[in-house]
Amino acid sequence: MKTPLLCLCLSVLLAANLQAQNTAPQPPLTVAVLPFEGPDERGQTKAGEVATLVAAQLSTNADLWMVERADIDKLLGEHNLKLSGLADPAAATQTGRILGARILVTGRIIPTGDNVLLVAKVMSVETSRVFGEKVSGLASASLEKPASELADKVGKLIAKQHAAFTPVFVTREERLARMKKAIEGKMLPSVQVSIPEQAIRQAVPDPAAETEMKNVLLALGFEVIDPKTPAKQPDIVITGEAFSESGVRRGQLISSRARIEVQALRHKDSKILAVERETGVAVDIAEAVAGKTALQEAGFTLVERIALKLATP
Repeated sequence: MKTPLLCLCLSVLLAANLQAQNTAPQPPLTVAVLPFEGPDERGQTKAGEVATLVAAQLSTNADLWMVERADIDKLLGEHNLKLSGLADPAAATQTGRILGARILVTGRIIPTGDNVLLVAKVMSVETSRVFGEKVSGLASASLEKPASELADKVGKLIAKQHAAFTPVFVTREERLARMKKAIEGKMLPSVQVSIPEQAIRQAVPDPAAETEMKNVLLALGFEVIDPKTPAKQPDIVITGEAFSESGVRRGQLISSRARIEVQALRHKDSKILAVERETGVAVDIAEAVAGKTALQEAGFTLVERIALKLATP
């Protein structure tokens, strides 16, 4: 009797555990609503209003973190990115990384006789998946209602396709293993890393991005030279700058966005081996921790991209 009873109890516990996993809340996704396109100059004004309405409604969704419109305009302007090129997945990925967004929403207004069609394209920055939604309304009427309907459809689409917008999780150890395999058999030079860091509105006790990059380089087998110890001249010097800034607050959770720009210079001939930039986003209950975590992840990703460029055959 004990064995069947024990099996029954284990089955119940396993079922409860699986149910808890299936019903666990999904982590919030960072979304940037880019300007919509209109058929002409007058339609472009309406398209801008539609994008604003869609972004405003999506911002009420507790499962989404929205990139502020002011930040979008500023960053796109700084990098001279053309929204018409977002049909190219590579351009969408670049734009998403700069904005710190995992999902990009853009679209257009299409006149169809007496009606108008609002079309939204929802793109995953990390998986390159693209989805679409559309609604229609009267061309002579206000677009507030159809824009609201479009935002509702987009929100439901993101919730339904959450897994499609999120890449398969790869552990830190697996990422390190891939990097080690890529540089296997190559000569690893000595490296010096110096990345001053700024946290907007906060003091910076330690450079998280610099520390993370040193940590990963050491794990890969590179010799890392302390810039405060001039006894040995490094083969390669990595310099740059990093900053983090707090973003949206939802209850006790605080989001933070970070950005790092680096340059790798070979000392013997002053040849630039790599120039890279990366944007990271993190969420935590502590503002400082969120900023450090965003910088740390961005630093790790940068090493993934430049490690092979630093190694010599």
